[in-house]
Amino acid sequence: MSGSIGGFQPIQLYQQYAANESKYANATLQANGQDNALVSYFQANAANITTPAQLLGNYKALTVVLTAFNLQGSINDTALLKQLMTQDPTSSTSLAQRLQSAPYLVFAKALSDWTTPPFASASTRAQIVGSYTTNTFEQTADTQAAGLANALYFTREAPSVTTITALQADPTLLKVAVNATAVPYDDFVQLSFAQQTSLLTSKIKISQLQTPAYVKQLAEQYVVENATTGSDTPAPGSVASLFSDNTDLSGDGVLNILDPGANLDNSDSSSGSVLSLFA
Repeated sequence: MSGSIGGFQPIQLYQQYAANESKYANATLQANGQDNALVSYFQANAANITTPAQLLGNYKALTVVLTAFNLQGSINDTALLKQLMTQDPTSSTSLAQRLQSAPYLVFAKALSDWTTPPFASASTRAQIVGSYTTNTFEQTADTQAAGLANALYFTREAPSVTTITALQADPTLLKVAVNATAVPYDDFVQLSFAQQTSLLTSKIKISQLQTPAYVKQLAEQYVVENATTGSDTPAPGSVASLFSDNTDLSGDGVLNILDPGANLDNSDSSSGSVLSLFA
């Protein structure tokens, strides 16, 4: 396997971060003045945002919210976002249903009912901040080794998946899962939906996604493959590609923030996941 970062192989980085992602994510947020300022702004002002129009008109708050849902690539797609926030996401004619992409559907479910403004809830604000913190950390991790962001996301979210269809609906989960089929991703997406479903069904043990060891195995295989071949990662949430990954963003390595040799507990790093709250 190629690629060593400060003496750490990508697989070691994945194992270290996955063991206690929340610790690294929080440390990275505190070390990044811009991200920390955005979070502070959101915490101070979100409760006053009571309509979709107000959210769309508040770039700072919108940045935090979209990043929390892995949709930061859609920040300029205001017409799309407005529809997602003003339509019934359970309707078969809604944009959220027609897009057939988990991030857009989760976003719509969370922010489509403004009868009681969603940010009026302190727990919702905290959940969004937690997801923003986790996602920005994963984007930073991906600059250290290609594939880390997707592997960490997969580790957090795969246990909630119970069907092949749900796996296919989430572009990031799908990217990691396809790696286990031994079919190149660019070739996989050229297959028909039925062919994709058949291939995934034969290769992925959905019932075992609730087994940490199996999820870790798939994530590690993905990291190894990306360390060997490299990976292009278009902006997440981009309308141009519903199969986009997490964006590579520049940032300081978190290995310089926390002692790599420190003992890490196994606390659940998924607490900041908006998927777990609104899926």
